[in-house]
Parts: sequence; structure tokens; C-alpha cells
Amino acid sequence: MSNLDVLSEFYRTREEYRLNADKAIQNGEFRKASELIWGAVTQQLKALAATAGVLINRHGDFFSFVRELSGEIKRPELYAEFVELNALHRNFYDEIIPPDVFPQFYERAIKYIAELDALTGSRME
Repeated sequence: MSNLDVLSEFYRTREEYRLNADKAIQNGEFRKASELIWGAVTQQLKALAATAGVLINRHGDFFSFVRELSGEIKRPELYAEFVELNALHRNFYDEIIPPDVFPQFYERAIKYIAELDALTGSRME
């Protein structure tokens, strides 16, 4: 599989997760939506990591990659935002995000994905 095929698969999966998150939100299934939008974040991170030749296989690898990346691009808040967004993953199991607060997390995740997507694009140029 070529690098372009790998990236394409990460993007396809990212969009699938995002669309399914939107459906879950419409159905009031915020726990499910939180895990799906978290999945979209991680798929975008896998795409970005792939542009650097890094393969992410475990949950902890995301944290290591983002920590290193944030230092490399001199944006420590990139890592802090990722750690905060991890609450979406935890929410699926522990329902820690109240439904009235969930839209704020969702919007932050969408913006984060867009930022990562821009970084991915700049590394591919």
C-alpha cells in the first residue's frame, strides 16, 4: 500500500467517524458521539504521523507523538488541547461530559482536526 493510499484510508475513516458522530448527536447519543469524534481526531493524527514516517499502534503513542510535535513546531498548547480532548474518549466509558457541555467539546475537536489537517497538508508539500 502506498503512502498516499494509507493517508487516503485515514481520511476516509476520519470522515466516516465524523459523520457517524453527527448522527449520534442527532439521536441524543452523546457518549457514542464522543467516542466517534475522538476517533476522527485520532485518524487525523495517524495521517499526520504517517507523513513523518511514524506509525501509531497504541493509545499512548498518540500522546508521545503530539508531545513531540508540539515541541517541534513550538506550540505547547497543541499537546494541552489534545490532553483536554481525551475527555471525549473517557466520556464514552464514564460519561464525564454533561450533554449541555458536549457541543463545546465537539466544536473544539472539529477545530483541532482542521488544525491537524493543515499541518498534514503542509508536510506533504
